[in-house]
Amino acid sequence: MGAPFSKISEVTRFLTRLSCDRLILAGDIVDGWQLKLIDDKWTVRQSAFFSAIMKMKEAFDTEVVYVTGNHDDFLDYITPCQLFNISFINEYIIEEEGKRYVVIHGHAFDSVTSGFRWISKFGDVAYNFLLKFNNIWNKAREKSGKEKYSFSKAIKHGVKKAVNLISGFESDLANFAHSKKCDGIICGHIHHPEDKILKNGIRYMNCGDWVESLTGLVEDESGEWRILRYSDLVEG
Repeated sequence: MGAPFSKISEVTRFLTRLSCDRLILAGDIVDGWQLKLIDDKWTVRQSAFFSAIMKMKEAFDTEVVYVTGNHDDFLDYITPCQLFNISFINEYIIEEEGKRYVVIHGHAFDSVTSGFRWISKFGDVAYNFLLKFNNIWNKAREKSGKEKYSFSKAIKHGVKKAVNLISGFESDLANFAHSKKCDGIICGHIHHPEDKILKNGIRYMNCGDWVESLTGLVEDESGEWRILRYSDLVEG
């Protein structure tokens, strides 16, 4: 909420198609960095998003857990707490079907975000510029009958992969999950949906984002996890 190219209407529509016992928001839901920079700080679309969550609670008695990230770090001053029947915490443990997963945003294990905040904020500005360029570029491609291509997604994923190599991001995540006696770890932050096995057999799952990938992670009644795309649920 607040980022100029976030797909708020799409994620709201996505939520209205779901029924679940528990909804975990894996951080960076409210972009405090961007809200400081814009005049129109809150819109009807943003209110509709939270309204959809409240309706899930009413209709399905859904437990809502908000795991804080780096863009919504203003919530760290009140975390942990319960607000409007939503739990705000830094990490969350899921124990079901004989498996144990720890849910975090993941920024604490990113050496750039945690150690060089100014670089992270500069990268955020650059990323939004690339998204704006993408819109112009893809309009030209569409007129030529070509498919859309995301420079911002490719570049950001490439940078994040480089950060992984430099900082040992995924290795640190695996160590953290292992220290928590968990079978896996679920996070966001990297903006790239992922489901793979790390060292020590730790399962790493990333929910992606609602700027470009438009994905979430879902667990079925048998305890199986998978990446669910907006196009699969709404457009399919």
